Amino acid sequence: MAATFLGTTGNWGIPNDQAGILITDLSFDFSNQEKTVLDKAGEIIGLSLYQEKVEIKLSGLVAKTSSFSGKIGAAIALANAIPAHLQQASGGTTILMQVSRSLNNEDFEKIDLTATHYPFVASGGGA
Repeated sequence: MAATFLGTTGNWGIPNDQAGILITDLSFDFSNQEKTVLDKAGEIIGLSLYQEKVEIKLSGLVAKTSSFSGKIGAAIALANAIPAHLQQASGGTTILMQVSRSLNNEDFEKIDLTATHYPFVASGGGA
């Protein structure tokens, strides 16, 4: 049954399944490096923020047909948009970093992915 909303609510659920995965959990962790400038008394008087990226964690069930087949180190396209918290407005590449799959004799096959989105890395390329 679909959720019924009453009153003021927030966003509900995950909009789209990933190709080959029935998503049960999805998170986006935004980060960057920082370097401070100190004055002679050791107080911060300047700051540089750089190397921003997004770590993406996705968990779900492996689809019965056309199951997920992405390769570690390869670019992947996400079915759900990355929220716009980066300084870089658009572009970049999302790279699959880790895949975990688990089986159980009384449960569905599960999959966990970790990927990193690099906003300044152009897609494609190669040697």
